[in-house]
Amino acid sequence: MKKLRLFILCLLTMACCWSCQTEIEVELPDYHSKLVIEGTIENGQPAMVVLSRSIPFFSEIDIQYVMQNVLVRDAEIWVSSDDGEQEQLTFQLYPESPYYMAFVSPTLRGREQMGYTLTVIFHDTVYTAHTTIPSTFDLDSLWIDTSYIQDEFGTQSGTLRCLLTDNPAESNYYAFSVKIHNRLISDHTWVYALPMAFDDQTFNGQTFNFEILRAGVSSFLMPTMDNDEQRRAYYSMTCHPGDTAYVRHSLIDHDTYRFMITGGTDAVFGSNPFTNPPPVSSNIQGENVLGNWSGFASKVDTIIWPIDEAPNKYTKQRFNK
Repeated sequence: MKKLRLFILCLLTMACCWSCQTEIEVELPDYHSKLVIEGTIENGQPAMVVLSRSIPFFSEIDIQYVMQNVLVRDAEIWVSSDDGEQEQLTFQLYPESPYYMAFVSPTLRGREQMGYTLTVIFHDTVYTAHTTIPSTFDLDSLWIDTSYIQDEFGTQSGTLRCLLTDNPAESNYYAFSVKIHNRLISDHTWVYALPMAFDDQTFNGQTFNFEILRAGVSSFLMPTMDNDEQRRAYYSMTCHPGDTAYVRHSLIDHDTYRFMITGGTDAVFGSNPFTNPPPVSSNIQGENVLGNWSGFASKVDTIIWPIDEAPNKYTKQRFNK
């Protein structure tokens, strides 16, 4: 009898819970698109600017949609250096662009310890920004740490690591990025490490051991993946036998650092539509605009993990792509 009363009580409780459910209809506010300016200039490289329009969070996108509705082609863009060099950028095919197309400077190349002003004219509105390319630096050493024998899929794996000695006379801001080439994938753009940028406040003037995790891949290219093996390789943060890894280590100015850490936080935590993402810092002057104009002082080291062999370790050497 006691079990029967308990069973009836449970049924009544469940019925009350069901009767209290209310359907809630959420009306999304009207979305107002903004111009997005993503510009970079690097020592020895042309200025590159990608213009696009922001789109609502729940939009369904593919490559065709991006090319037709997101990318902006009809703008006038100029870059000028602090010592008077000036050039207009042209819209063209460019492999280093995430969309394979960008505004690129025909002959102007970035120089260390030089400032550059970006001017974008779009629909009679002028946007400006200024950035500086600092000085480059060398890594003390670069290697693949194979202490972790297997990754999450049970295959042999290793983590990129480096030693760098910070300059105690400067406030430095660092950014690392990676390109991986193997039989399954070939990164055409630089994939940022985690974190995307960091300062030297905790190791000023000291030698620092840094783990380089290839963590900034985009899911935009996922539809082009042929199989699960290729997808796992694309999303892997570590290295595997047969990989050639290009590691770009850069110094950036404070504005670029602020953009990268706030933009990285937004990418990680703001991907949830029910959170309140932090504002993304930007050095672009103008209304209704997002993005940043960023200068990089970079060098590139190459490290190879031959199949069935120990990975190479480079110390105080230059192996540029």
